[in-house]
Amino acid sequence: MSWYQRLRNVMRPSRLQRDLERELAFHLTERMDEFEESGLTQAQAARVARRQFGNFSTQLERTRDMNINVWLEAIVRNLRYGVRALTNTPAFTVTVVLTLALGIGANSAVFSAIYAVLLRPLPFPDAGELVTLAQSQPTIPDPFVAPVRLEEWQRFNSTLQAITGYYSEDASETSGELPEKLKRAWVAPRFLRVLRVAPALGRNFTTQEERFGGPSAVLISYRLWQRRFGGSPAAVGRTLRVSPFSYSVVGVMPASFHFPDSDVDLWSPSPPDAPYAQSREATWFTAIGRLKPGTSLAEARTNLAAVQFNLGRQFPKTDANKSVSIVPLKEATVGGIRRSLWLLFG
Repeated sequence: MSWYQRLRNVMRPSRLQRDLERELAFHLTERMDEFEESGLTQAQAARVARRQFGNFSTQLERTRDMNINVWLEAIVRNLRYGVRALTNTPAFTVTVVLTLALGIGANSAVFSAIYAVLLRPLPFPDAGELVTLAQSQPTIPDPFVAPVRLEEWQRFNSTLQAITGYYSEDASETSGELPEKLKRAWVAPRFLRVLRVAPALGRNFTTQEERFGGPSAVLISYRLWQRRFGGSPAAVGRTLRVSPFSYSVVGVMPASFHFPDSDVDLWSPSPPDAPYAQSREATWFTAIGRLKPGTSLAEARTNLAAVQFNLGRQFPKTDANKSVSIVPLKEATVGGIRRSLWLLFG
């Protein structure tokens, strides 16, 4: 993208918003067509594609944030501040103050970003053991994992303590006086075990709650607990109606827990034994795992490669050409912005 186009995005954010919405909608429709061609009905293809694609609003916001307009907007704000100061103070003072403010402020902001994104460890015990896993094949890279394949990786691997997965979507909570739009994360078994996090109040999901047709249960965020229940311990056992079903609140997550996104308020089990989760071509989980103590990434990659090779022999039609990629969760979270931040710092 040229600098002219990036500058135009800053001056015309509504046009950028429309372009991004059209682009994301195109990819969603394309994914639905792929699933229909694989044998799913139109309704099934739409449901699986939406789950795999993730929350549309979140994807849109993340894509927008990757655009350089976020940085240019900050520069414009600083320039406006400098112009106002210039009209009210002597020239020498303005020059000195503006130079110091821009220099120190920019370096402080960049270093704060570097520390928060690159240097500070993830807020989980032994975070260096956390990894993210993805399935891929030579012609179609796929960052998501089929639920049935995730459970097979969990069952047959020997280098990870546990593997789990998640995806998020918008939900309408209608228990209060007015409906409220919340974000919910659907999680595979072992979710809190992998992250080594326990509810601040209440308990984790039971095995029965993680099975298809089992009791409907939900964990809620600390802020939702405060906002909806006033921080009362009696919230555990209460019922939330998340359209169109009712869920029993079994626990409250710690105030510091914000995973997979900072705006998630509900966590519900995604049963791996559900009929709709048995297709080997329907992928929607982002998979994460925890290495066994003393296990290296190379050992885990070799082990999972062998596991997937055996699955390819057992299911040649869907798994023969698939491989497994494993990277540290921190690295996957930072993504492609590592180099950009270090370059900004100089």
